[in-house]
Amino acid sequence: MALLGQGERCWVDPRFRSPSATLSTYWSALRDGDARTAAECMVGDTEGQPFPGMLWFMPPTNEVRLESFRSLPVTAGRLLVTYRVRFRPLGALAEQEFETGNELVRVHGEWRIARGLGAASLPQWRSIPRAVDS
Repeated sequence: MALLGQGERCWVDPRFRSPSATLSTYWSALRDGDARTAAECMVGDTEGQPFPGMLWFMPPTNEVRLESFRSLPVTAGRLLVTYRVRFRPLGALAEQEFETGNELVRVHGEWRIARGLGAASLPQWRSIPRAVDS
């Protein structure tokens, strides 16, 4: 009886303690070009997911905010989450946004991204005025 309850303590990485924390960590890693952290946010294969340095629609930015989380539980430890990504490209005056979604699963008490939910709705392209050298 003395051995019961004497197992290893469960430690949950604060970056993955909730679905929103995992998604915030993932998007911050993409913004910062941190491929290792972006991969840590995923469970299994990362093929088909955006990764730092990838040529895609989101330009360099200092801040990425996630808002309007909506979740749908599928089974215990698995849910579908849709949310809005807001960002201001470097040198731009106005913010841009788009909606996207992911399937998340709980693995040993931590939430990880299993896959994206279709393609993100791409924002309308707005050119960013920049100084031109003459």
